Amino acid sequence: MTLYIDPVSTVLLAVSCAVGYFVYKHTRQGLVGKGDIVGAIVCATAVLTALVLIVGGAHSEAKVPAPAGIGNTVTTPPAATPSGVAAR
Repeated sequence: MTLYIDPVSTVLLAVSCAVGYFVYKHTRQGLVGKGDIVGAIVCATAVLTALVLIVGGAHSEAKVPAPAGIGNTVTTPPAATPSGVAAR
C-alpha cells in the first residue's frame, strides 16, 4: 500500500523531529547524562503544531463527494375535484 504524503508536510515533520532531537541532546549534557525524552517529544509536538498553523497544513482542498441522487421522483397532477364539491 502506498501512502502519499505532501512534501510540505514531510518538511514540517522533519523540522520538528530535528528540533526534538536537539532538545534531547541538549538535556543529555547534564551531570546525570540522561536526556529528557518527554520534554523533547513535547517540544517537537509544539513546533510541529506551530508550523502547521503558520504554513497552513494541507494545501489541497478537501474533496467533498457529490451528493447522491434523490432517486426517481414521480410527480402527478393534482386530483380532480368533483363538480359538486368546492375546493378548500
